[in-house]
Amino acid sequence: MYVAKVVAELLGRGGAFTDIMMQSDAPVMLKTPRGWFEAEVAGVPSMADIREFGDSLESDLSAEITKGEVNRPYEVGGQRLRVNIYLANAGASLMLSMRRIPDRVPSLQELGLPAALRILLDSPAGLLLVSGPTGAGKTTSMAAMVNAVNGMRNAHIVTVEDPIEYVFQRDKSIFSQREVGVDCDTVLDGVRAALRQRPDVIVIGEIRDRATAEQALLAGESGHLVIGTLHASSAVGTVSKVLSFFADNEREAKVTALAGSLLGIVNQTLIPRKDGSGYALAVDFLANHKRDYSKHLNDGDRLQAMLERAEDKVSMCLAASAQILMRSEVVSKADVMRAISANPIAYEAVRS
Repeated sequence: MYVAKVVAELLGRGGAFTDIMMQSDAPVMLKTPRGWFEAEVAGVPSMADIREFGDSLESDLSAEITKGEVNRPYEVGGQRLRVNIYLANAGASLMLSMRRIPDRVPSLQELGLPAALRILLDSPAGLLLVSGPTGAGKTTSMAAMVNAVNGMRNAHIVTVEDPIEYVFQRDKSIFSQREVGVDCDTVLDGVRAALRQRPDVIVIGEIRDRATAEQALLAGESGHLVIGTLHASSAVGTVSKVLSFFADNEREAKVTALAGSLLGIVNQTLIPRKDGSGYALAVDFLANHKRDYSKHLNDGDRLQAMLERAEDKVSMCLAASAQILMRSEVVSKADVMRAISANPIAYEAVRS
């Protein structure tokens, strides 16, 4: 099987790539901190090669892929990958995207996440959001947070994932890891069911619609610690994203619900390291365990100003986080400017 052989070969070589991309009748590509580069492997995958590999992961590949995509975990040589198979070019190309998952769950410290996260994770209830663009390491950070809880307290942790990426081992906590499409039909169904499964912690792989956002708020208000990810370009933008799921006539009620349940937001940006060894993490970190930010969730400008001042000595804006990395000579200013360009406020602060 061409695909399995090439993947095993690439993983065996090691290297600082995070993703493998295959397209039928095109070179195999690797995603590195410096962009996409052609992999040095023999041949190129055919449509049949990718379909054969897909059939080994999904028994009804043809039916599922026409609905949009197939998303499955894959393990080879003790390493796990997240596999996404989809059609492109009006059905003329079969695409295969694989993201490497570290063979162990990294710690908060190893990832460069704020130490104050432990305060938030020790909370019995509330909503903790991890946001950022695709490929920003949200799932890895969320896994580190879950494993920190696992080492801190006796809890039942229910995860709803599409697919399961990190497999957790019991320490102080017990786990119910549920995979969408296998253990439950949808993320929403999994989150709803979790509320009946006596959880202490509910982990939502991605909050992507109104119904799931509403369930996350409900769970956070009703005595559960909820950790979830979503796409947003800043901590303040994350608040706006959550509220945007709801209609105008619901907004006031949802602002109140969010004010009561929001523990914090970690918005992530990955910046290539100078030494080429991988990425460094810069964060827009809003810590709301004292509810300092809750009064102003409907005022983005006020929230941003508070975050930049960080009067609580815990929160940190993206510009300050990036500047710490620059002063430590972990990253270059040029790479920082490219990485934070989606956040105009941080971009201007670093540029000046």
